[in-house]
Amino acid sequence: MKITTLKKLNLSLISILQFSLWVIIFLVYLLSVKPSDIVVFLNVGQGDAILIQKGEIQLLVDGGNGKEILYELPKYMPFYDRHIEYLLLTHPHDDHLVGLLHVLESYDIGEILYYPVCYENNNYETLLSNSTKKRGVSAGDTISLDSLEIDIIWPREGDSTAENCIKSWNGNINNDSLVLQFEYLNKKFILMGDAEKEVESILISEGVVSGKYDILKAGHHCSKTSNSETFLKVITPGYAICSCGEGNKFGHPSSETLNIFDSLAVQYLVTYEQGNIQIK
Repeated sequence: MKITTLKKLNLSLISILQFSLWVIIFLVYLLSVKPSDIVVFLNVGQGDAILIQKGEIQLLVDGGNGKEILYELPKYMPFYDRHIEYLLLTHPHDDHLVGLLHVLESYDIGEILYYPVCYENNNYETLLSNSTKKRGVSAGDTISLDSLEIDIIWPREGDSTAENCIKSWNGNINNDSLVLQFEYLNKKFILMGDAEKEVESILISEGVVSGKYDILKAGHHCSKTSNSETFLKVITPGYAICSCGEGNKFGHPSSETLNIFDSLAVQYLVTYEQGNIQIK
């Protein structure tokens, strides 16, 4: 004979109510995420990932080095939106690339934009194997998100090799990073990828950059190989974003770079300290 006590019934009822409450909270959370005009520098550890969203149109610039990107995107994209118009890889280092492979597995993607530099990396080859969606871009190209136009200002297209890729500009793949600039949300942005001081010098000398920028995605995770004082004095950013992971082996952000920011009154924000950094 089975005997059920009142205490057991109460515990079962409490469990059902607790589960129901969590379901309701989860549904409210999902329904509360609505498409918005936003730029978010995502906290994905030691790497870069930037979501540019205009309504329900998205450009994801880089994806970090792991699956963290999959936990961050739903905070800004409605749960029913499983389509991302553009993925853009600034350059084929894993801390920018690997997360994009996870995004490809989880979302429907319109186009993969990249600079077709020659570089041996298995993950890079995997990304490019999606041949129906990839498109090479370089300085002079523009990405349109409805009325928002994002200009690519570096690198200039170089010489193709027999392998149908483009030879690295100076042998340093960081300096083959796609650099983007655009005006959005009443602010002027420049995203430097991992481009270093040599690229900064060319952008200055050729007058590609000028005037005040409100938001700088600092080059190379705020390392000392980028973000020269000369460059910062020309673009006079209001804020600099350092995208990096806590306790990383590279020492990012560099104390030397942070001191330059301080000396020029540039306010800097670090993703591992601030979490996702939203510009609305």
